[in-house]
Amino acid sequence: MNKHLHVMIAALLVAGGCQQQTSDNQPATPNPAPLDKESKMPDDQFPGKKYRDAFAGLAAQYERKAQLEPDNAAVYADLSENYSTLWCFGFYARNDALPKAKAAAEKAVLLNEKFGFAHTAMGMVRLFDWDWIGAEREFVRAIQLNPKEPRSHHWYALYLSAMGRYDQAMEESTQAEKLDPSSLGFKTGKGAILYFGHKFEEMKKQMLATVAPAPDFPWGYDWLGMAYVQLGDFGQAIKTYQKAAELSDRTAEVLAGLGHAYGKAGRKSDGEKVLEELDRYAAQWYVPPVQMAYVCFGLGEETRAFELLEKAFQLRAWELVFIQVEPWFDSYRSDPRFINLQQRMNFPK
Repeated sequence: MNKHLHVMIAALLVAGGCQQQTSDNQPATPNPAPLDKESKMPDDQFPGKKYRDAFAGLAAQYERKAQLEPDNAAVYADLSENYSTLWCFGFYARNDALPKAKAAAEKAVLLNEKFGFAHTAMGMVRLFDWDWIGAEREFVRAIQLNPKEPRSHHWYALYLSAMGRYDQAMEESTQAEKLDPSSLGFKTGKGAILYFGHKFEEMKKQMLATVAPAPDFPWGYDWLGMAYVQLGDFGQAIKTYQKAAELSDRTAEVLAGLGHAYGKAGRKSDGEKVLEELDRYAAQWYVPPVQMAYVCFGLGEETRAFELLEKAFQLRAWELVFIQVEPWFDSYRSDPRFINLQQRMNFPK
């Protein structure tokens, strides 16, 4: 389940990222990271295609702008964040996105070491590489240089939440929202901090307040669905995820939430259909294995779920950053397979 991504990046969607296109009004040709070159599934069936194409188009715009403004650190920092987004959403495979994100972040810092968001971009890259100490150093430096950049507080909040430092995470998330109170992304970010803090009633209220003025915002419903799952209201979770799936162009991570909810509700055949759909996508395109594992856990298929988590570990999947605080792992924290997996991630003590 690639849920954490939307917390970080929904601000770009709200800011118009999904309306950005190349100069000839066509999205840039994306790289859907095919895994099976013989597959006949057409590209228009890619899960979340319109969002993938939008971010690919935005990346192309930043690339062109970097050519026109090669000394502009801000352009490279934004380019880095955008490539990170394409990976976190599962639209690009890690090797197709993160080397570009890293190169752009390094360029931004090289051009202007005192530009705060350049360090935020570098913090993201270090976080993706599970360099826990290095990531925090970059986030702190970014905020020291520019305490008025909400995205820096937003990303640092996610880092702190992943490290189990709930109170600090909430402070940073609240600061991001204060700096940009209209951002649906930062409102969703606060919902995520509540989620990782296991404060599900508060999270539900936060997400209901987020989607009320934005009924077409899919990621708000995505997180709201998770609140309902944790509260045991599986019927409402399914309805909410169905709406999120429709609004998100059936993005894989939303489908994973729906499949998990079906499983928890005892609708095993419906959950298996979702898993089969994700399997079809994964045969041709990159689908983050944690998403698949999420459905398997909901269906009680623990052996396959842990196999997928091991695959995610080998890929250094983004979602595993939150393994210490992710509520849906709570039932497995005493499982030797889970303990071994978490120990190998070498989180700071």
